[in-house]
Amino acid sequence: MDFLKRSRYWLAASSGIILFCSFPSVNLFPLAWVAIIPLLIALEPIENWKSAFLVGYVAGFLFFAGLLIAIVLLYPYANIFATLLGYILLVGYTSLYFAVFAVLVHQLPWQSGILFPLGVAAIWVSLEWVRSWLLTGFPWGNIGYSQWKYLPGIQIASLTGVYGISFVIVFFNAGIATLIRRRHEWRKELVAVIVPSLLAMICLIYGYAAIARSENTPQKSMKVALIPGNIPQIEKWKSENFPKIFARYINLTRKTAVHNPDVIVWPETTVRGQVLSGEWVNYNNHFKKVLREIGGIPMLIGATDPDAFGDLYNRVISVSSEGEVLGKYAKMHLVPFGEYVPLADFLPNFVQFKPFEHGKTVNLLPITNVETMQTNDEQIEVGTSICFESAFPNHFRQFVKKGADAMGILTNDAWFVGTAFPDLHLAMAPLRAVENRIAVFRCANGGYSCVVDSFGRITTPFVTPQTDKEFLIADVALSEGKQTFYTRYGDWLPILCLVLSILCIAYRVVIRYTKPKITDN
Repeated sequence: MDFLKRSRYWLAASSGIILFCSFPSVNLFPLAWVAIIPLLIALEPIENWKSAFLVGYVAGFLFFAGLLIAIVLLYPYANIFATLLGYILLVGYTSLYFAVFAVLVHQLPWQSGILFPLGVAAIWVSLEWVRSWLLTGFPWGNIGYSQWKYLPGIQIASLTGVYGISFVIVFFNAGIATLIRRRHEWRKELVAVIVPSLLAMICLIYGYAAIARSENTPQKSMKVALIPGNIPQIEKWKSENFPKIFARYINLTRKTAVHNPDVIVWPETTVRGQVLSGEWVNYNNHFKKVLREIGGIPMLIGATDPDAFGDLYNRVISVSSEGEVLGKYAKMHLVPFGEYVPLADFLPNFVQFKPFEHGKTVNLLPITNVETMQTNDEQIEVGTSICFESAFPNHFRQFVKKGADAMGILTNDAWFVGTAFPDLHLAMAPLRAVENRIAVFRCANGGYSCVVDSFGRITTPFVTPQTDKEFLIADVALSEGKQTFYTRYGDWLPILCLVLSILCIAYRVVIRYTKPKITDN
């Protein structure tokens, strides 16, 4: 016990480091299944909530400090002191969730038996969910994403979302920790290991069965041409480079047209909306001329698009084969301090460009003139998630629930080339696909462009700034209209976990204040 007291911060630190190593780009995903054990062992001898808070904060700080280091590298686009401050504030904030987790685990009324790991998993998932929406939300680092490459292990997400994977992993961690903490009574604590292990096995069996059923299932599809462009952000940043960048996308569009795709996709913030609306007449005329040359292929284009009042939006715009704007979707989840500035009156110079406005509604985008499609329909409707939005499972599912035939992620990851952020962002796409059993195409400037099928399999080679390929032609399966349990009911599991966590803590409070006090006679 004295050893644990002396080494508790080292144990907490090891949890943070091990958990970090389970994520991209280290990708040692099995480590997630043991990463929380040292932290839980470190909490055993702690006698007060303040010590538990500090121990949890150490683990969280090291984990998020490693995971979010790429934020510091934004200094070419903002003041180095601003990016460093943003990094420290974000790491400091997200680490609080580990600290609160440690405090609540310390307060659990049951510190052994099956109820302890159940309580630990419920608290962890509750806090992941709260972090996904509190203060606009920051869901990066959910432990379930560490398993993105292990396809059988993520199929349960079609029922529970990514939170179900997190629950099973933490449940298993806590079961092993319970056995270690109560090793002198190990026979009594075997149930704390057996139940989580059985649940993990059931989830894996479900995953293997789901993948096996997916084999040789014919589906209607559309042929998509993805043109990431892979323009370095330092060039994209300068407005005087726009003519050259626009010409590159036009030339690549001509190259892809010979493959006769059903739709051509340009990534996030490729052009200004005035090019497509006709306000910039010369660019618009040239754009429509190219569309006529390539035989009138419809397009999905990421654009910075001002409205009539001068407010700027980050949109995806659907363009018909004749060059007419058919629909728009404006990004709803903006990146704090990157696309808008919280408390802008107090931090007016944090970013050096005009902030975006938040989009208001989930809109599906029509793709028309599709007589050559395998669907034999006149049009289909596509949902589009713009960059950071693909981290929000509840938001992503709204497009599918509304009837999307396929989903696209249009992003500009060139801000973070050379860091783990493009890998971390990629890791979310298979989970979104599995949660909703829908194919996802990714068109990423400076990141990973690919197609993910409805079981999380990446079915195409990657197009990245490091590859020789300049575009990707691929078939994207279309939805059959069957909604998953998660698509229909959303975040039911973390809400249930939150209720259970509150009940556990409430029970502890009741016990504490109703327990008879022993007094000296």
